[in-house]
Amino acid sequence: MIETPKTSPLIPSLRRVAERLVRGATNTDIACAEGLSEATVHSYLKDIRQHLGLPPRASRAVITRALLELGEVTAPDPGRPAPELTADHRLLLWAIATKSRQADIAFAARLAPADLHTRTEALLSTAGASDPVHLILLARAWDFLQPPGEDGSTPGLGRLAPSSAEPSARPSQPGPKARHRAASRTPLRASP
Repeated sequence: MIETPKTSPLIPSLRRVAERLVRGATNTDIACAEGLSEATVHSYLKDIRQHLGLPPRASRAVITRALLELGEVTAPDPGRPAPELTADHRLLLWAIATKSRQADIAFAARLAPADLHTRTEALLSTAGASDPVHLILLARAWDFLQPPGEDGSTPGLGRLAPSSAEPSARPSQPGPKARHRAASRTPLRASP
């Protein structure tokens, strides 16, 4: 779940901008359609982020997920059945829905940053989505926006296999940093 404060519904002008945002409109498109300046649209998006309790640079995909979760907008019927998504696809989907920075998305999806673009394009293709915002709309309609479990599992899919970037086995001995931290917690004896 999104950890946002319970708030009152968006005011009508912000709701109209939010509806257009989740339908994939650019700031210029929104400005033209609503008879606003682009600076006003930018200000409205800032207000929407703030209203949702999101960081100032939250991506459009993250904003879309928050708007959907809080019932500010509704996901349209995709008109087609849900595709089969692998555990890796679902983990990447969750990362796109919850993280804004590319490095954070890659880390959350257990991908090397260099692989993120290729994997994202593959996910968009598999889902039949035109962009990350459209992907979030489809995922919500198909009920795919569920967080992975704390143990690395994805609902209905079991435990996620470790990615190739992760070692498959943990070392039996703690590394030097862990030994140093443990040593620093050991109480020192006063010398006579």
